[in-house]
Amino acid sequence: MKKAMILGLAVVLCAGSNFARNQSGSYGPDGLDELKKQEGLFKTTLINSDAEFSSYSKLYPKRVLLQFRGPGPAQDESTAGSLVKKKSRGAAIPNGEDLETLRQIITDAFEADLGSCELIELVEGVGPETLSVRVTVMDIVTDIASKSSKSGKNPKPFSAQGTIVFDLIDGETGIILARFGERRKSGKADDSVAPPDAGAQWVNIWSWAERATEDFHQELERLLNEDRG
Repeated sequence: MKKAMILGLAVVLCAGSNFARNQSGSYGPDGLDELKKQEGLFKTTLINSDAEFSSYSKLYPKRVLLQFRGPGPAQDESTAGSLVKKKSRGAAIPNGEDLETLRQIITDAFEADLGSCELIELVEGVGPETLSVRVTVMDIVTDIASKSSKSGKNPKPFSAQGTIVFDLIDGETGIILARFGERRKSGKADDSVAPPDAGAQWVNIWSWAERATEDFHQELERLLNEDRG
C-alpha cells in the first residue's frame, strides 16, 4: 500500500510538471533531472545539491496554479483560470468569484507567512539573487461549489484536498532547484480565523493553505541556512 501511494504521488507530480510545461514560457523551467530525493517535511522533497541557496536574498511568488478533478471537458488555465482533469465522477468545480477567492486565499496564506522570513525578501519581479516560487495545487477535490450556493445562519465551512507542490526556481535561468510536495486534506481549523475579506466558510481552506506554507517556510529556511556562517 505504501509503495502504491508513493508511486501515485510521483505520477501526480510528473503530471504537474507536464502541466507547467504546457503553459506560458514563465511556467516551464527545466532542471528536474538534477533533483535528488532527501528527507524532509513533505513526502516528496527533491533538491539540487549543487545549488547555493544562501546566495539568494529575494523571493518572487508566481501566480498560484490550480488543477481540479471533475466531470466534463478539460479547461485551459489561460481561459478558465484553472485546468480540470476529465474524470467520470467528481465534485462540481468552483468558478467565478469562488475560484478566485480560493486562489487568493492560498496566495495570501503564502505571502503572510513568508513575509515574516528574515532570511529572504518578498519581491514583485525576478532579478539577480532572486528565487521564484511556483505553488501548484493539483487534482483538487472540494465542496466549495455545492456549499457556496447554500445560505443559512451558520453555513458549514468548505473542505478541500489536493496535491500541493512548491517549486523553487532560479529567477534568471528558470531552472528548478527544489521541489516539495504531497497530498493534503483540509481539517477542522482549531486556531485559525478566516481571512477578513473571505468569510467564515473559508476558515478550513485558509488553515489548509497556511499549514502547508508553514512547512515550506521551514524547508526554505533550512536551505538558505545550509552554507551560511
